Amino acid sequence: MEKERSPRELVSRLECAVDWPRKCVGVRFLFTKKEFEEARGVELTRPINYCMMVKSATLGHAVKGDASAHRCIAAARALGIAEMDEMHHSGRRGLRTQLYHDLGTAKYTRDRQTLCDHKAYGVLVKPLEQYADDEPVPHMVLLITTPYYAMRVIQGYTYYYGIETNFKMSGLQAVCSESTAYPYMSNHINLSTLCGGTRLYCQWGDEELAVSIPYGRFPLTVEGTLRTMDLQDNNAKKAVAREKLQARGMAEEFPLQDDFSYCYLPLGEEE
Repeated sequence: MEKERSPRELVSRLECAVDWPRKCVGVRFLFTKKEFEEARGVELTRPINYCMMVKSATLGHAVKGDASAHRCIAAARALGIAEMDEMHHSGRRGLRTQLYHDLGTAKYTRDRQTLCDHKAYGVLVKPLEQYADDEPVPHMVLLITTPYYAMRVIQGYTYYYGIETNFKMSGLQAVCSESTAYPYMSNHINLSTLCGGTRLYCQWGDEELAVSIPYGRFPLTVEGTLRTMDLQDNNAKKAVAREKLQARGMAEEFPLQDDFSYCYLPLGEEE
């Protein structure tokens, strides 16, 4: 049984196995006005897109927003902060975006695009490491990273939970639906290539994508990522990881070998 660790401790451990510049983001749904008022983050006074809140958190800022703070109504619907209307439910609004060939395709997509089925008052979005020991943990962890480290985090998840067969992506509503609502509702990891909207407003790098994990599955994902370092990473990445492990007193727990990979293990028939 793995030791229960705080969000800050989990981030510190994960940082030994990955090397990206952005902060891990913790997202918590706030279901009442009281929860919203008590949430530790800067209350937004002007509306912005939810994905911009996430971008801000990757840079170290803690923000919270109620319905009035959401400029993108599609994201507010995905998060369960705004209700879905008939235009949206029917697929007609989607068809108006010209992103679908016909109404049937728009409706088919709408019916399979995940929206939270709760009613939330607002949302707290901040670096995972800023969740203090005396406040509620987030519901979701969002990682904006590169394909290599997305692979590594997914390998860490697979180490404990096995192969994930339910990745859902369309390149649409990437941060709100694909990276928040869907993994929250399914309680599974998800991968998103991001979407044109969030790439426009947040100016993510072409090489960046998102991995999102329900917080309840994040601790073992971190441990799995650490336990597969020696099997997956090359010498250069192990050198960076080794320095971080030594600085945190974890080098003996996770010894790394140069010129070693799972590819070199004898995988012949058992005797």
